[in-house]
Amino acid sequence: MDVAAGNAELDPHLEAVRASVRAGFRFRHLPDADDVHALQGFRVLSGAMDVYLARAADDALAARYRLEDLQSPSPAALWHRQGTVAEVVTALLELPEHGTPKAPKLAHARPEGLWVPHRANP
Repeated sequence: MDVAAGNAELDPHLEAVRASVRAGFRFRHLPDADDVHALQGFRVLSGAMDVYLARAADDALAARYRLEDLQSPSPAALWHRQGTVAEVVTALLELPEHGTPKAPKLAHARPEGLWVPHRANP
């Protein structure tokens, strides 16, 4: 993701990443041969793992998984969204806490292209 200073088009996406930092997300960068290929943010909270992958400002994917489902080789997501970094990270941060009445409860098929650790503390 290009993080050049002063690029107003990137501001909403960078602010979404900053908001995820404030919300407790940790990160790993996924390098290619010469540079960072993608940024993956994840957090474990209240029996769930929230994760997002940002390849570019307009190419991001986010999901929520139950921790107990992460033992499966292909866990189903409780929620997922694809879109811009600002859209998916903001939507992920707006999800009600796992286990609360309005939080997603029904697992769906795993979103393609999102690597998920198979344990709670990657």
